[in-house]
Amino acid sequence: MGAAEALRNRILRLKALRFSKKKRAGAEVWCGESYEKLPSIKIAPLVADIFAAYSGPDQGLATVNDVDTQNNVPSAGSVPGRHREVAGARSWNKKSRKAYGICMSLYDQHPLNGKISGDPIADAFAVCGRSNNALMVVADGVNWGEKSRLAARCAIYGAVKYLNEKLFTGGKSIKNTQDAFSLLLKSLDVAHDVIIANEGGLTTLCVALICPVKDSTQFVITIVNVGDSLGFVWSRRHGVREITTGSHDIESERDIRDAGGALGPVNGTDPELHNLTCSMTFVDPGDIIYLTTDGISDNFDPVVTKIALPRRRQSAPSSPASESAPSSISLTSNEPPRTSPHRSHQPFNDGRPEMAPNERHRYAVKEMEKIIHEFELYTETVISAQELCGAMLQHVLALTDPKRKVLENPDLYGKKLRSKDRKRRDTEIIAKMSRAPGKLDHATIVAYEVGVYHGNDDEDYELESGDDNDNVTGSDSTNGSDVMNSNADTSSDAETPVSSSTETPVSAVPKLPPLAMSESYYDC
Repeated sequence: MGAAEALRNRILRLKALRFSKKKRAGAEVWCGESYEKLPSIKIAPLVADIFAAYSGPDQGLATVNDVDTQNNVPSAGSVPGRHREVAGARSWNKKSRKAYGICMSLYDQHPLNGKISGDPIADAFAVCGRSNNALMVVADGVNWGEKSRLAARCAIYGAVKYLNEKLFTGGKSIKNTQDAFSLLLKSLDVAHDVIIANEGGLTTLCVALICPVKDSTQFVITIVNVGDSLGFVWSRRHGVREITTGSHDIESERDIRDAGGALGPVNGTDPELHNLTCSMTFVDPGDIIYLTTDGISDNFDPVVTKIALPRRRQSAPSSPASESAPSSISLTSNEPPRTSPHRSHQPFNDGRPEMAPNERHRYAVKEMEKIIHEFELYTETVISAQELCGAMLQHVLALTDPKRKVLENPDLYGKKLRSKDRKRRDTEIIAKMSRAPGKLDHATIVAYEVGVYHGNDDEDYELESGDDNDNVTGSDSTNGSDVMNSNADTSSDAETPVSSSTETPVSAVPKLPPLAMSESYYDC
């Protein structure tokens, strides 16, 4: 070999080494109304082999009739059968420690007749774990009742069926995260159509697709959500972070009774897309992604748990107009005011700290992290997706127990009361509920451990990946030294094209005013 050829080979090896030492993507989260302006990341081929397909409660999406949304009639064989494939899987009761979900009611049980308030449970979830990818969906029916329950199940059925068909039976291969977002947004169209066809009510929806990054050991998660069902990641390297922060303003007070958006017939047959958001982040083998309804996430808010008070806005210099105007402070979870509305600048004087909205958000995320650390410390094992679901739900169950005890007091029932006495009793109940921590609701969490599945539920993905910091993260950009080069400016607010159908896509429907929940004892 000549000197010139040896030098040329050495230069090629150095170039290869340079591009194989690109930094691993970190904990950054990208989000926006338009996925076209988010980073475009190359995706490796998806393997179709299913190791887990689980939906709930009570079979979840498998209970929904398959409806022809064009003609609004049930299709042939619409009743799910034991051997018939439903929404891309033959069984939706195939659980795994690495792909799991739990749905439960936090509401009180009547001490005399045993009836649980809020029944039927209006939440639903589904997770479909495949060898190197996963699909996760969670929905929260707005308000109570059968129509809300039906809406949540129809939404996850429509979204999961569409995505599984397009990705694994329709010959539709996705090359990058732009393709993934396009399919996710179209799945919301289908979910909405199934709700309308089945005459369901309103529901939130959060849909997540986890895919392997090309030429890397890392994965990328793409999420589309509408409403207040949120997505999080637990990482041993970075802790807990929320992926869906773009769907709600963590710098502003919010009313926890307002879902923020919903699929279903909000205005005629149109949905409300007030906070429709596309989000993405990178994850590593061994990380656990989990989606929750607000029955879980709200019960980590320090104001809801009565650990803190919402920070008051700074009062402007007094004037005749401002003195007569009521305070504009938003008291999350209907926290009863501790001063006259005309004197909101006075201290609360009950010892609890005041926290701004962004501080409350950081506290809630750290509290989730604490629950995971405490579980691992107590059990001396690494938490699994299944165990994470159980730990989170156990926490909110214990937190809300004092609220349930108020309403489950037998002395409140079975007595005939005069109108005056009934009003006094109701006032006492509201006062006790306001002091008790937590929020009663339907609570749902679904989780998936990131990695390549080889048939062993106890396999440690983190060890197998080698977990070094020199893995390559693929990008559609030609600049190998910058993991996050995107094809467009991320600051654009352009509308996202959801569907190429001639029908009106979900994203083209005008946004409507915020959707509020009904008030009751449970708002306290």
